[in-house]
Amino acid sequence: MTEEFFEKQLAAHPIAQIPGLIKFDIPVHGDNRGWFKENFQKEKMLPLGFPEQFFTAGKLQNNISFNKKNVLRGLHAEPWDKYISLADSGRVIGAWVDLREGENFGNVYQTVIDASVGMYVPRGVANGFQVLSDTASYSYLVNDYWALELKPKWAFVNYSDPALGIQWENLAEAEVSEADKNHPLLKDVVSLTKDMLD
Repeated sequence: MTEEFFEKQLAAHPIAQIPGLIKFDIPVHGDNRGWFKENFQKEKMLPLGFPEQFFTAGKLQNNISFNKKNVLRGLHAEPWDKYISLADSGRVIGAWVDLREGENFGNVYQTVIDASVGMYVPRGVANGFQVLSDTASYSYLVNDYWALELKPKWAFVNYSDPALGIQWENLAEAEVSEADKNHPLLKDVVSLTKDMLD
């Protein structure tokens, strides 16, 4: 852990190139036993810009994917909003691509995520990550229930599309599913309209 990992002040950083995407600094408290964090607290985060509409659907589901070093997942845009964080001491490169219709279509943001970072990802923004540490437990708090029949409403873009310019770590060693390897290039992605995301 670096000095920047512990005792951050809770803060929000909206990402200009992808409207609605917000990076949160999360306070992590540590000692010789390990560390503790309050990963999400509605009353504290709403005044910082966490969207209240996240809760209006009345549905919440928390998913965690456990991943080994070099695993790369994405890039997937589902018709729900997500709050992403790490549930352990791992580190990942996170990447997001705006697949919503409009002038920001195709805009990219990437950053390294550890347990002191949370990301709010609005629906229609594709999410992906690659594991830098030995393992990483990637947590998704989402505001709709996962269902296979919703998959036709998802959008995908290929993680290795040069047009995106994403700087992955050691892409040659990345462990990627066959499905993710075969996602379309950005030029072939149909942008998601507001009607498709409602």
